[in-house]
Amino acid sequence: MLKSNRAALIASALTFLSFESRHFLPRGLIIFELPNWATPLAAAAGVLGAALLMSPLRARVLVAINGAAVLLLLWAAGGILFDLLRLFGLMGFPPDWPMFATRAFALTSAILLVRATILRFRALTGACARCGGPASSPPRWLGYLGVLFALPYPVIKTNWALGGTIGLDYPDLARDGFTSGWLVVPAALIGIVLSLALVHRWGRIWPRWVPGLAGRPTPRGLLLFGGWFGTGLLFTMGPAGFASVVADLISGTSSSSIAGMHYWPGALFYVSWMCWALALGPSVYLYQRATRRKPCGTCDRVPVPQG
Repeated sequence: MLKSNRAALIASALTFLSFESRHFLPRGLIIFELPNWATPLAAAAGVLGAALLMSPLRARVLVAINGAAVLLLLWAAGGILFDLLRLFGLMGFPPDWPMFATRAFALTSAILLVRATILRFRALTGACARCGGPASSPPRWLGYLGVLFALPYPVIKTNWALGGTIGLDYPDLARDGFTSGWLVVPAALIGIVLSLALVHRWGRIWPRWVPGLAGRPTPRGLLLFGGWFGTGLLFTMGPAGFASVVADLISGTSSSSIAGMHYWPGALFYVSWMCWALALGPSVYLYQRATRRKPCGTCDRVPVPQG
């Protein structure tokens, strides 16, 4: 457990050092930037959270503090998806290396802090450090909440693709038809199905109406991969966008940077992604624990048989 704490602390410190390196290392094209205070605040929160894990604070207090620290770190990691696209030459120009390193360390710190917090929580509550003890299935309301937050993007994008003008001043050819902006809709629809599969029995056993697979276990690894990948993707986009929306509303400067497009669709997308991530992450975590198929190697607890 101490190793996880130290790793999270080091990654948070490296987040700040990488951020400061922008003053003397060459920069690339800047396409995504946070307020100057945001990343140092996130790094400090990560260091504080990792340090507090070695204190005798109550479990719920630690979870609350480190939950806030993780959100700040994910905010600082916002835009790393574009960094990766630039790294592999998919955007036509190289990464902004100082900020790429900053966002990579921030994301790593967030992941390590989540792991360290879980281990500390289990130690304080007397649960098995490896499996966490008995686990219940994710409640269905989490799945339905995920669907609710997932709907704005595919609904509005489909409207645009069909020539609609929701949130637009006029039909825009760039959004008409099967454009790159619309092609994200199938991914969102897959995410909706995934949100439901994680909380329903058919996410564990193929239902009767699936030819040739009825009654067989579903591919648990595929659901977990899709769930964690989707959660990570949403968390690298949602917090940064959500924070920008809040800042715009506070400053009263809310206006769209895209000609002919109202401010609210983009704001709605970012807020919904943030909320979807907050619903999807716990669903994946609870599903992973509840569908474990082998006895724990530490406490020998046998998983509950699949229903």
